[in-house]
Amino acid sequence: MLAAAAILGAATTAFAAEPMHKTTGKIKSVDLMRHVVTLEDGSTYKAARGVNIKRMKPGEKVTVTTSKFGGTLEASAITPAVD
Repeated sequence: MLAAAAILGAATTAFAAEPMHKTTGKIKSVDLMRHVVTLEDGSTYKAARGVNIKRMKPGEKVTVTTSKFGGTLEASAITPAVD
């Protein structure tokens, strides 16, 4: 029983989120149907569930925080950038 709990704990750790990364840039476009934000440098980010992109506009400078969950890279936060 104890061995099974140890194996389960190790498996859970393997699927934990990878470290977050941040990038800053200006928005080129916002696709509300696909829930994707494209920056002027051409990089695209799929916003994670709960990230509201409805008020974001092209030309707005933002910081995108990305996290990788189970092999999928998502924007876990998109916030206005401070100059």
